Amino acid sequence: MNNERVVDLLCDLIAIPSVNPVYDAASPGEGQMAAYVEAWAIGLGMAVERQNVFPGRDNIHIRLSGPEGSPILLLEAHMDTVGVDGMAAPFAPAIRDDRIYGRGACDTKGSLAAMMAAIERLVIDGADLACTVELLAAVDEETSGRGAIAFVARNSTASAAIIGEPTDCRLVNRHNGCVRGEIEVIGRSAHTSVAREGVNAIDGMADMIVALRAVNHDLVTRPGGPAANGSMTVSLISGGTGINVVPERCVVSYDRRIVPGQTSQHALAEIDAALDGVRASRTDIGIERHAPWLEGDTLSTPPESEIVAAASAACDGLGLPGTPEWVPYGSDASKFQEGGVPAVVFGPGSIAQAHAIDEYVPVADLVTAAAFYREVALRFGSVQTHRQ
Repeated sequence: MNNERVVDLLCDLIAIPSVNPVYDAASPGEGQMAAYVEAWAIGLGMAVERQNVFPGRDNIHIRLSGPEGSPILLLEAHMDTVGVDGMAAPFAPAIRDDRIYGRGACDTKGSLAAMMAAIERLVIDGADLACTVELLAAVDEETSGRGAIAFVARNSTASAAIIGEPTDCRLVNRHNGCVRGEIEVIGRSAHTSVAREGVNAIDGMADMIVALRAVNHDLVTRPGGPAANGSMTVSLISGGTGINVVPERCVVSYDRRIVPGQTSQHALAEIDAALDGVRASRTDIGIERHAPWLEGDTLSTPPESEIVAAASAACDGLGLPGTPEWVPYGSDASKFQEGGVPAVVFGPGSIAQAHAIDEYVPVADLVTAAAFYREVALRFGSVQTHRQ
């Protein structure tokens, strides 16, 4: 593996702004990134397909064909990043102390660059593959995961997938999920000089927040705590129109983390039960739970699956820990699992650096990840899948 090449690729990717428009309405999204990845693949003679997800925002799907009828190994990393508030030079890649700094360095342009470097090496070497290798550069992971969802809905032929996220180059086969949405309390507006004529929605929301806090307390005090049971967080609140007006409406946003064994439906049922309790005691207010805008289910890929076996064997061959692990965050991997594609997560960098003002990825991690993706591609579908 050419270490300088993977560094160059990442620096190129960081230099291309691809902030998700949800974080910056003026951002064009992933369009320039998609064009770069597409041109790279065409330059190597690979088949490329665009999939439009939002106006001007396309998934890029690349294929390196193996033997006819061979299984398909999909490598996926997202192109979008979070916002850049507080960053001095987010799109000017800098290398200091064997680290590469810039927005997206570890989340997840580092993974994408490592996947590209691995595939490029396979093409240049004319590797004797036992599988077809595909690369998906996806849009919109940082909000609703619509890029992965759209791809899975249209392309369900992959045999297995590796999702790039910052895992410190450790193999992950289980991770948590997340349900996010809004709950609205409706009261009645009035001038504060005659406040008794109104119904204070913020006051009603206070009761509802107490009920949701009880949901979280139940989760975190069960045996195993939040690691085994998840958590419930009220993270945003908005209400009122003026200092002298009884607020008619108040809205909170919640983040419910779910763990393997739980589903979004299960989590929503717990929330609804709490809301029903408030409705029974506060008949003067209306309470509406809006449909969640994110339902990211958990990942739980069996250790005996072929992708875990191939990835574990690749780790062993590279001197990395080969036992698959659990992480508390989520990823696009669950979208592929829902579509019947077993998946694992692996990538350079630490989740602690994702979204950080000083986001970076160690160069050593970047090189290791590229070697890992290449090694799995060489093993998947062959008798070498099993750990040595």
